[in-house]
Amino acid sequence: MTENGKRAFLQKLGLCRRAGEAIIGQDRIRSTVSGGKGPLLLFFTKDASPTVRKRLAPSGPRSSDRAVLLESISRWELGAALGLSEAQVVALPETSRFAEMLLEDLRQEGDRIE
Repeated sequence: MTENGKRAFLQKLGLCRRAGEAIIGQDRIRSTVSGGKGPLLLFFTKDASPTVRKRLAPSGPRSSDRAVLLESISRWELGAALGLSEAQVVALPETSRFAEMLLEDLRQEGDRIE
């Protein structure tokens, strides 16, 4: 991802938060999942802990969730975009217009989306 692409992506994530769409942090994401809301699109930073990734990785009844590893974004960069000191993971409802917009931005930057 280019620096301009990364900056634009992070700005859009900040917009998602201000719009009330972003679910930030593993505890909130787990609460959202246990509340039956979903499917979710999860974005993990390149330095997200393996424990966080394992806990939140889509599996079983949540297999409709999707996870994306942001290979060029650190937890501090994501946190700054969201108005926090750091954040390892952020999620959006897959039905959100922001989710598709962010995925398209990643595709255009040449990032691999699974």
